[in-house]
Amino acid sequence: MSSWQENTSPCNWTGLMCTAVRHGRRIPWVVTNISLPDAGIHGKLGELNFSALPFLPYIDLHNNSLHGALPTSISSLSALLELILEQNQLVGKIPCEIGDLQSLMLFDLSFNKLTGHIPASLGNITMLSQLGIHQNMVSGLIPEEIGRLVNLQVLQLSNNNLSGLIPKTIGNLTKLNILYLFGNHLSGPIRKELGMLVHMQYLELNSNDLSGPIPVSITNLTKMNTLFLYDNQITGSIPPTIGNLNMLNILCLYRNQITGSIPPGLGNLTLLNKLFLYTNKITGSMPSKVGGLLNLQGLYLFENQIFGSLPDRLGNITKLLCIIPL
Repeated sequence: MSSWQENTSPCNWTGLMCTAVRHGRRIPWVVTNISLPDAGIHGKLGELNFSALPFLPYIDLHNNSLHGALPTSISSLSALLELILEQNQLVGKIPCEIGDLQSLMLFDLSFNKLTGHIPASLGNITMLSQLGIHQNMVSGLIPEEIGRLVNLQVLQLSNNNLSGLIPKTIGNLTKLNILYLFGNHLSGPIRKELGMLVHMQYLELNSNDLSGPIPVSITNLTKMNTLFLYDNQITGSIPPTIGNLNMLNILCLYRNQITGSIPPGLGNLTLLNKLFLYTNKITGSMPSKVGGLLNLQGLYLFENQIFGSLPDRLGNITKLLCIIPL
């Protein structure tokens, strides 16, 4: 940071980039990138004069020691495309004015100490493709307006204090491939509308208070790699069409109240690496087709009511490192 001297051009400062931008008849050099991750920066964002940066599209200040609140004046950065502030010590609420940044495509506030609710005005930032508020202390409901973010590909609201229902409007986010809502206090059903998110690869709803059955529509998500529903209050049986998820690598349904038998279709999940079904109320015998899961490394079935012997073909699974059956 020794290059940051008052008598020199900011365009020569470490972490800043400038570009010539036409402004009327003039073509001045203006700051178009602030990139100072891991730079040991202390201070408050509110000390910056955002109104002097009207052409700024990129800010990356992650993994520093910024503290204080996210200032409302940040909404004056109308050209902003990416705002990365994760891994700092920001506190207070996410200001409603953040919804004025309607060009924003990437917004990450993860690993801070933010409180308050998720503002409904976030739904105005319809160009967003990535939104991260993971590992804060945000509370209240997930606003229905989240369903207006139809360009979202990544949504991380995990490890907060969010409560209430998952909004039905989540089904509008048809480009989503990562949805992390784990580690909250969300209740009610797993929305059947999630089955509309056909590009989903990583769905993690674990460690909440979700109840009711696993919706059959979930098995429409044929690109799914990881499905985490553990540590909830899920009832009913595993959908018989679970075998449609033929790209699935990890299936974690443990510590719920799932009943019924293990569906034979589970044997279609030939890429499955780990299967965690323990601490449920599953009954019946193990389908022989499970013995054909040649990529399986971990099989955990204990604390259920499964009876009978394990399929002989399990002995052919050379990658199996751990099996805890009954």
